[in-house]
Amino acid sequence: MPVPPTIDRGVLRTYLADHLTGATAGLGRATRMAEVYADSEIGPELRRLADEIQEEHDHVESLIDRLDLRQPRVLRLAAKAAEVVARLKPGGRGPYPSPMTPMLEVELLRGAVNAKVGMWEALAHYADELGLDRADYERRTAAVDQQVATLQALHTQLVPDALRPGQAGVL
Repeated sequence: MPVPPTIDRGVLRTYLADHLTGATAGLGRATRMAEVYADSEIGPELRRLADEIQEEHDHVESLIDRLDLRQPRVLRLAAKAAEVVARLKPGGRGPYPSPMTPMLEVELLRGAVNAKVGMWEALAHYADELGLDRADYERRTAAVDQQVATLQALHTQLVPDALRPGQAGVL
């Protein structure tokens, strides 16, 4: 579907590419967390979130293709590389896992989830001009509230032991 002349194609391309870059990093973090903490108490919720974030990432990627906007792969590769580098940071306990790590990761993921709500709101606003389903983007905007609530509940669960001495890992 073509981008109408009432919308700046280059600005839209940059906007969606920047969000896709962030979504790529967020997806990498969510997927890794779901795998690492799969056998912990927080595992099932992280798996559900990772699946939702995967669907949203795929949707943005598909939207960019449908609007015939080029996807700058170099930005997405940079986001993936940044996520890998972030994982290499020690948790302050040498080779042993730190209980701080899942708390910090949940906080970072919460930031990524909060960032995407603006994109869903903007796409809802421009949906008619772009030939998109406004209700879909309104639904996606509302779904962010549930994702944030889930992350807040996980954070609340992790905080009590995250900075205590002698703790050795996740739940």
